[in-house]
Amino acid sequence: MNEFLWESATSTQFLAHLAREREADVVLATHTGIPWQRALPGGGLFANVGVLGRPANDGRTDVWYALLDFGPAEGASPEVEFVSVAYDHARLAREMREEGLPEEFVETILTGWWTTCLEVLPARERARGRY
Repeated sequence: MNEFLWESATSTQFLAHLAREREADVVLATHTGIPWQRALPGGGLFANVGVLGRPANDGRTDVWYALLDFGPAEGASPEVEFVSVAYDHARLAREMREEGLPEEFVETILTGWWTTCLEVLPARERARGRY
């Protein structure tokens, strides 16, 4: 599946449908770079865990990963902890330039603000950004 799932524009019912369709209690997604989570009916969980190589459009150059904890008790509701990771983003920007990637992509890595793909952002997510 290659579909953008945004916190403000994706219904809980659709997320629950995805979980049921795959017979999953937990669905972890990535691609957008903006971490968020939502409890699903019946104790399930959906989490967009971020993505390495694309900041969260918040002016920070960190990227994100998620830790999933099912707790010690059987049947416990899972919990997600989002963890930011500082990395050598300046090196990545240099490497991107050396590879001839568009400067707009490099600027996103250097500033933490999205400069591309803004047309796919729903209004709420776009309002949190710079552009």
